Amino acid sequence: MMRAMTRRAALLGLLCLSALAADSGAKPIRVLFIGNSYTYYNNLPKLLETIAAGQKDGPRIETAVSLKGGMSLRWHWENGAAVEAVRKGGWDFVVLQEHSLLGKTGAVPAVADPEMYWEYAGKFDAEIRKAGAKTVLYATWARNGYPEQQRRLDGAFLKAAERLGAGIVPAGLAWTVARIEAPGIGLYMPDRSHPTMAGSYLNALVFYQSLTGRVAAGAPAVITGPTWNRPEVVTLVNLPWSDANALQQIAQKVVEQELLRPAR
Repeated sequence: MMRAMTRRAALLGLLCLSALAADSGAKPIRVLFIGNSYTYYNNLPKLLETIAAGQKDGPRIETAVSLKGGMSLRWHWENGAAVEAVRKGGWDFVVLQEHSLLGKTGAVPAVADPEMYWEYAGKFDAEIRKAGAKTVLYATWARNGYPEQQRRLDGAFLKAAERLGAGIVPAGLAWTVARIEAPGIGLYMPDRSHPTMAGSYLNALVFYQSLTGRVAAGAPAVITGPTWNRPEVVTLVNLPWSDANALQQIAQKVVEQELLRPAR
């Protein structure tokens, strides 16, 4: 019963994202990202904007960010800049990306107790609701070599979604599926944590479908743009078409089938 309830909560969150996107009509979907390097590596927000811009008859997406490497939602809350950005309003979605070990910054690769994550996600959610936007939880991935982390992470994300009525963008699940179905596509940088170009591309595809309810058919395999907080235009993604196509299919399957499971 608990599994069914939790899966329904996550699915409801995804359906709410698609419904809101559908209501936006011709207006661009405006998204604020709050997080750290898992968002700014390869400029995930720009990848999302570019994929959206290339979709025929699909909504455009405009993004803004409040990011700081290695930081937790608690840090963002206490720093104040992210809260101020939320309160400016005009957003359709605000993405909350917690530290990859749920706020823990020690060297031991263990997932922290999720209470602090739930607490600060709740604080942000209250401000997001006041601003008339929808909270989106960026469900990230386990470190390479520590697959047991994924169930704990997913359990924390699902519980937060259930408590807040928030949507989930299941990037971590997409990584799990990709590692099984397309093991030749490297998603991790050598640090076993951060995303390669392919990893960020997969994340952008999952975001696009979660936020719009549309499949990113024929998304470009080469994307250029500025790096995070710098003006120089660089290559953000450069993938073989076969890899890009495989990742597009994985993103579609993951979002449509809603395969997240709670931790035990």
